[in-house]
Amino acid sequence: MSRLYQRLGLFAIFLVVCLGLYLIKQSEPNGTLTENGAHLFDTVAHLSLHDNSAKGKVGANVASKQTAEENKKMQEKHKADLALELEPCTVMSPLSHHFIDLSSLSSKGNEGRAMPWASKGYDSGLNFTLGVCSSPFKKTHDANDEVKDITNSSAVGGYYIDPKTGKYVSIGEYSSKPVVRGKKITLSYTGGSYCENMYNKETGEKVRKSTILTFTCDREMLAKASVSYVGSFNDCSYIFEVRSHHACPTAAKADNLAVIWIFFFILLAALLVYFSGGLIYKQIKLQKS
Repeated sequence: MSRLYQRLGLFAIFLVVCLGLYLIKQSEPNGTLTENGAHLFDTVAHLSLHDNSAKGKVGANVASKQTAEENKKMQEKHKADLALELEPCTVMSPLSHHFIDLSSLSSKGNEGRAMPWASKGYDSGLNFTLGVCSSPFKKTHDANDEVKDITNSSAVGGYYIDPKTGKYVSIGEYSSKPVVRGKKITLSYTGGSYCENMYNKETGEKVRKSTILTFTCDREMLAKASVSYVGSFNDCSYIFEVRSHHACPTAAKADNLAVIWIFFFILLAALLVYFSGGLIYKQIKLQKS
């Protein structure tokens, strides 16, 4: 009897380990921890509530429906909380739920120091310098109007040097909030230097330069990133493509940590049940003898 009990205990621990591995596997970018956990508990609830009788089936359907509604509310709450908890230069795709972290391409990934990215505009003859979620300037350039039409150089997200005046020309103030548009991740920089001979038809004010960065996942790239000039519109709006493995989906760190803790507590509970059950069995056996 004791051997049978030990085998059953070992089998239970084996099932717990399999459950933990399943949770870790499901915590990859294909889904969030809450969604995968909800799916797992839905399956367990369905199996446990299944009954051959008609009455049992009705009860199971009602319970399953209630569980699905509760899980849906939990998922919506999780998405809302996650949107608030996202750090700068990170984004969660609303469709695929993939997590993308671009902070390694910014000054945050360079110990707070500027991380400029160079790109040559072949048809324009200009050399652009860009920052991802941060300014590419290594020092301030606020004195003597070094940056054309800009008073705060620390907010500049990209620039080029005007060959006529030798001044920096801002092509937009940086943003640390990436946006997912379809299958593309974009960063929009606005509020740069004034565009020449361009005015807003409604307000009559001069139009400022702007920039769009599009990010493409490239897992085979050996370098950290590559920035390519795509084109411009009337020398006022610019488009660049950033190819990097940092633009590829990754698992959110919070989800991985949560999975580890859940697996640890489940395993600890299984061990406590196993050893306490063994002690109880021995006590019962001693009392009978």
